[in-house]
Amino acid sequence: MIRYLGYACVNEHLKPKTFKTCRLASIEKYGLDYLRERILHNIDLTYEILQWNVKNGIYLYRMSSDLMPLITHPLILDNYDWRWYLDQEILYKLDLIKAYVIKHDLRLSMHPDQFTVLNSDKAHVVKNSIDYLDYHQRLLESVGGHDIILHVGGVYGDKKNAIKRFILAFKALEPKIKGYIRLENDDKSYHIHDVIKISQETDIPIIFDIHHHMCYQQKPVGSQDLKDIVDSWKGKIPKVHISSGRTGMKDRSHHDFIRYKDFEVLDNLFRDYKIDVMVEAKKKEKAVIKLLEEIHEAF
Repeated sequence: MIRYLGYACVNEHLKPKTFKTCRLASIEKYGLDYLRERILHNIDLTYEILQWNVKNGIYLYRMSSDLMPLITHPLILDNYDWRWYLDQEILYKLDLIKAYVIKHDLRLSMHPDQFTVLNSDKAHVVKNSIDYLDYHQRLLESVGGHDIILHVGGVYGDKKNAIKRFILAFKALEPKIKGYIRLENDDKSYHIHDVIKISQETDIPIIFDIHHHMCYQQKPVGSQDLKDIVDSWKGKIPKVHISSGRTGMKDRSHHDFIRYKDFEVLDNLFRDYKIDVMVEAKKKEKAVIKLLEEIHEAF
């Protein structure tokens, strides 16, 4: 049974309003307030998106990892006596979002970019990844969020040892960070059965991405696999991902919308469980609204 449907980051209806980025050169030229203004703008837009979502019956949302651009960059940390989590204006705005999230029982997540690789064979990449995860955890905690979604990472020519490195790096994380991390299967390196095995060693809740599974399927998902995925959440409602390939089910690039037949496959697979579904489609909330309408028509 589907509880919530949601989408990631950008709201098409609110354009031309967009999240603002920032370059180091601009901060060096205009000062730290230039960065702060962009962060405050991005927080305000996030709040506006959440309000739009609630008005339109959408209670699941993935916040942009770039909400606070460059926030973990060494030059920012070393050159400025400032930390976002001590900035009272930023904290006030984040508190407003948190109160709204609690009031409407929203589920917020974040998905760090592809450079966040805990199983890298380079120590500086792992350190940077941990710093970035710390930022995500602090931000999600500040807004009452729930999930940091990660992929296992690279294979580096030796998948067995790459998995071992991931497990060791994860176990060394601060408990607060570990409590937010969820592990997702990908479309070419770590299939869902790899993720299930890692979860059983680490207790990380599993994000099942059905499109990734279709692209990199070693064997079908069985009833025990589904139970393992759901049980990994230890009583919390599991979160899963859905997308449709642009030209077909095994096309890794995403379609603008979700083909209803693809949704039916996911719905039938999890028919005995309550789940939240993140729609990963190029048309963002428009794809969610279209899918909601098709679900209502079908029932």
